[in-house]
Parts: sequence; structure tokens; C-alpha cells
Amino acid sequence: MLHASQTPQRCELSTEQIRLVCELTADRWQHTLSVSTGGKWVDVLSSLEGSPQDESPASPVFQELLLDEKHAQLTEVQMFGRSGKCLYAVAVGMNTETKILDFDVSARFVGAEMPKRVTSSYGGGDWAVAETSPPVATEAQSGLQLAILDVPGMPPCEAHWFPTAGLKIGYGDLSSVPTTTGGTTIRWQYQVSWAALS
Repeated sequence: MLHASQTPQRCELSTEQIRLVCELTADRWQHTLSVSTGGKWVDVLSSLEGSPQDESPASPVFQELLLDEKHAQLTEVQMFGRSGKCLYAVAVGMNTETKILDFDVSARFVGAEMPKRVTSSYGGGDWAVAETSPPVATEAQSGLQLAILDVPGMPPCEAHWFPTAGLKIGYGDLSSVPTTTGGTTIRWQYQVSWAALS
């Protein structure tokens, strides 16, 4: 069963096996994915947010949150934010029927100037990334699988695990992305499956 709750500082989507928590930290929402192990929650992904002073954010900056309970098996969290000349948005859908948590992220840059990289950065867990195209990452203890999806019109998205820096999903090099003076939108999608937890 899917449970959803929201307060001004915290939003939670959960089943008996998996939980997504969004918490307001400083000026932005941080999200953490946990699995239930032996009666306690163990964090396997926690977004690395950085600080407002960072030249390029470690992860997209989300400052507004909307909880959208679509039906008994599907609930979505939508987050929006701005940092510098970039607007960020994400829709995160939790579907208990497919046992998939779906992330659809976009960054809209105003003007022709682009940062060197745009990634969703995470700490937590012990992830191994298979060098497939698109890549698939597996968390060693829980068996959770994270799959990168192809986005039409975008170059292939990347996923890399660094023992000291965590999991990076997105674009570490934006040189292949065409830019326009009016603005450029970068979009990446990934899914976390918890079917292995049943």
C-alpha cells in the first residue's frame, strides 16, 4: 500500500519496503530513498545539495514542492527551483503496481552560456554501474536497480559511481548539447526498481 504525507518541512511517499523522503534543508528540498531492512530504514540514495554559494550546484536546486496523489497505486512529487540563470524541475512518481520510482528531471538555462556539467548527485548505498548503454546501476545490499532512460533529442545520459563522491547521474560533459541564445533545456530520466525487495 502506498502512503503519502506532507508538512511544510517534509514530504514522504512510502510502502512497506521503500520510502522517499523530501526534507527542506536551508533553501532547498533534499530527497532521500531508503529501504526497509530488519525493521529499520536504511538510506541507499540521498541527494547531495551543496550550498547556495556553489558556482555549479551538485544537484538540481528544488525550492518548491507539490504532492500530487493521482490514485491508490501512483503518487507524484513535483519540485521546482532556480539557481543563477537556470530553472530546474523534476517529477518523481512512485508506482506500487510496477514497483518503480520514476525521475524526470530538466534544467532550463537562459541564454547561451552553459555550465560544465549538470548532474543529480547522490551519497549512500554501495552502487555498481554496469557499462551498458544506457547504464544500469545496482545497489549491493538491497538489490535495487537504477536504470537510465534514453530521452528523445538528448545525447546519452551518464551514470557513474565514485566511492568517495557517490553516484552521479546526468551530463558530466555538455559539449555535445546544442545551445541557443534563447535558452537550452537539458533533460534526463532514470528509474529505481524495488522489485528485488519482494
